[in-house]
Amino acid sequence: SSGINAEYGDALPDEMVETFYSFHNSLKSVEEILEPYLSMPLDEMYDFLSPIEQAKSELITAYTVNSLYWAFLTSQGAKLEDHPLKKEMERIQMYMRKVKLLESSLKGVRPPTGHNPPVHQQIDKYAAARFIKRGLHKEKSLAERLKEEKEPDSSSKD
Repeated sequence: SSGINAEYGDALPDEMVETFYSFHNSLKSVEEILEPYLSMPLDEMYDFLSPIEQAKSELITAYTVNSLYWAFLTSQGAKLEDHPLKKEMERIQMYMRKVKLLESSLKGVRPPTGHNPPVHQQIDKYAAARFIKRGLHKEKSLAERLKEEKEPDSSSKD
């Protein structure tokens, strides 16, 4: 925080200095994370990405740029309820969902439903036991019926 104080002098109130220092450190972290991506031309980076990853990269970039513009407009006091940017962000989100569905279908997994059940769901052991018992009973009766159908055939051969 002393670097920020030295750079801006007394222009910032003390309660804001720590916030700006934290923001400055967060930006440095983002720059470090993005450095490998920003140091390589986009067409070279795409050589290493699958088509799905390329689509995701394009969508994330579009969404990020639009989000930053949204934040800028909001900071300028713009009313964004009917702004064309809102429709554009919804359109990008729609394509993000489509890419997720395509990705899950290519992986052979059930597509995301938007419902995330709790990890700690309880299983009713007694109900499960009843289902299994009834299911096995039906299978057994089916096996018995098949056996019965075969037995008359074998007795008629004698």
